Amino acid sequence: MLEVGLVRKRIYLSVPLVANRDIEIAREIAQIIKTTGHEIISGWVLKRDPNGGLSEAEVFKRDTSGVRECDTIVAEVSTPSHGVGMELMLAHLLGKEIICVYKTGTKLSWMIRGLPNAILIEYKNMRDLRGKLRKVFKEKGRTAKSR
Repeated sequence: MLEVGLVRKRIYLSVPLVANRDIEIAREIAQIIKTTGHEIISGWVLKRDPNGGLSEAEVFKRDTSGVRECDTIVAEVSTPSHGVGMELMLAHLLGKEIICVYKTGTKLSWMIRGLPNAILIEYKNMRDLRGKLRKVFKEKGRTAKSR
C-alpha cells in the first residue's frame, strides 16, 4: 500500500531474460515493488515465456517503449546481461530514476558503478533487499528525481 504523500511510480523491472535468468528473484523483486504501492509496467519479465512469440524487433520495441514510459527502472545487475545494460543506458539517456540491485559478492561492472545518479543497492538476501528498497522508495517517493 502506498503511504500518504508518496507518488505512485511506474516501475520498469529489468532482469536478465536470456542467459542467467532467475525468474524467482524477478518475482521476489516484483513483489517488493508492488507492496510499496508502485506499478510494474514490464510484467512480461515475470512470465515463463517473457517474449510470448514476439520477434526480436518486437521485443526491442516493447522493451524500449517500456523504459520510455516508466518513471523509474529497477534493474537486477548481479549477473551480466546485454539487454539489462541497454535498458539502463536508455534510462540514463532519458533522465529516468535508476535503481540497481545486486547480491553481496557480485563483481559489479564499472559501467554500472559509474552510472551517474544511479542508486546502487547491495543485498544479502530478499529480506535485506526488501528493507533497503522500501527505504529508497520512501525517500525518493516524494520526488521524481534520483540523488
